[in-house]
Amino acid sequence: MRNLILLSFCAVLTACQPQEPPSAFGTLERERVLLTAPATELILTQSAQEGSTVKAGQVLLQLDPRLQQLKVDKASAEVHRAQAALDLLLQGNRAEQIAAAAARLEQAKLRLADSERQRNRASQLRQQRLIAQAELDAAELSSQVARAQYADAAQQLQELQAGSRPEQVSQARFALQSAQQSLNVELKLLADLTLVASRDGVLEDLPYHIGERVPQGAVLAVIAADSAPYARVYLPETALAQFKPGQQVQIYADGQPQAMAGTVRKIATEASFTPYFALHQAERAQLMYVTEISLNTDVTLPTGVPVQLPLQEVNDAGH
Repeated sequence: MRNLILLSFCAVLTACQPQEPPSAFGTLERERVLLTAPATELILTQSAQEGSTVKAGQVLLQLDPRLQQLKVDKASAEVHRAQAALDLLLQGNRAEQIAAAAARLEQAKLRLADSERQRNRASQLRQQRLIAQAELDAAELSSQVARAQYADAAQQLQELQAGSRPEQVSQARFALQSAQQSLNVELKLLADLTLVASRDGVLEDLPYHIGERVPQGAVLAVIAADSAPYARVYLPETALAQFKPGQQVQIYADGQPQAMAGTVRKIATEASFTPYFALHQAERAQLMYVTEISLNTDVTLPTGVPVQLPLQEVNDAGH
């Protein structure tokens, strides 16, 4: 009898205690910036410590630049070579080359005049029947060869005097532009070996240490951006119908007596755990969906503070 009275009294006390309203729970989050390694290199120095406040542009660590510097030097030499080739085309041929071509033309002119005299003399002798026809033919051939040599020398001189063709100059300009762009790429890669903060925030993590060789693409630093936080809560499947993107809600955070206004910006389309199609109806009620809520007011609370989103009462009989 006494035990029955005690059980009844405990039940009455339990019924009198206020029940916490249903809520979705989560934490306060900020955008996290991941800085990755541009190349597989050694870490030479680290200029910031984990947990410190950093500013955009602040140097965090330095990777070994020696190999990349060699690539920059090679690309720079290619730029100078292309520039020299363009300058040569723009300046044209040297005066000595033109003078030499003019002298060759004069020689060809003299040979042509001599061969013409020889041909005319051979023609007269043939008319007098003093030489054979073969000798006249040879003189004619010699005259034709001299005339061709003269024409060739004249064209060579004209080519030197005209200078470079516009198409050659254009090709040289494009080659110089290509070499300059290649140099810019190598310079950018060299600059990237000095890892700097891309945003203001708190340096959360430096996964690697001085002397370690990091693989390309590895995360070298994690920065919690100094921006407005947002609430990330886990919404139960039974409350999905209560919320939609763009909806205004109230968020409560530990240590904050007043609710914070927020706007639902994203609701995950898939559950964070076991997929719903693998569960029966009663189990699906335990599924959780990640929901992000932007806060409409300035919040100075640190990242990771627990928050909760009040939910409406759900009638269990409907499930």
